[in-house]
Amino acid sequence: MIELPVGVVPNSATVTLVDFGGVMRPPLGGPIQRVNRLGNRFRVALGLPPLRNLDVGRVVVARLLRAKTEGLRVRYPLVGITPGSPGLPKVMGADQAGSSLTINGCRPGYGVSEGYPLSIETDGQHYLHFAAGPSVANGDGEMDLALTPMLRTSPADNAAIHIARPMVEGLVTGDEWAWEYSLSKMVGISFEIEEAA
Repeated sequence: MIELPVGVVPNSATVTLVDFGGVMRPPLGGPIQRVNRLGNRFRVALGLPPLRNLDVGRVVVARLLRAKTEGLRVRYPLVGITPGSPGLPKVMGADQAGSSLTINGCRPGYGVSEGYPLSIETDGQHYLHFAAGPSVANGDGEMDLALTPMLRTSPADNAAIHIARPMVEGLVTGDEWAWEYSLSKMVGISFEIEEAA
């Protein structure tokens, strides 16, 4: 799994939910129904600030070329959010599924607000989720965390939960990928990553 060089942080992001569910519309009228299917995930278009080609721009280009086939892990931008000190949150108990997760290892009293991004690291792979409601860790550092979308895989007991530094991981998408050089020897880079699982 490819990662960007230290200090290279996106300055723009467009997040898209890839939804595998759908709406059933009866051909002769009547109420419509929502059919939910497991597997909803995210596609994130990221832009980087202009990078000096001599120092780091060429390295970023080389890594993104490799990421087309090997995959990419990028820090999810926390725009206007200060995570504080969550502790070392992890999954509390195996075989969890659905849209809630019992976790422990949090700093007692630590709170997660609705809409806060987090990633669950299972077998070395990050899965991006958002808090579906507010939650606060009890005195033992445990909390029941409501999630959206639903879990795509059942995380192992003690799997890491990344709240202070959530990650998005997947493949750089598109049949073509381009970058732009300027006369000031800077390189402009934008790319799109879609969670593969």
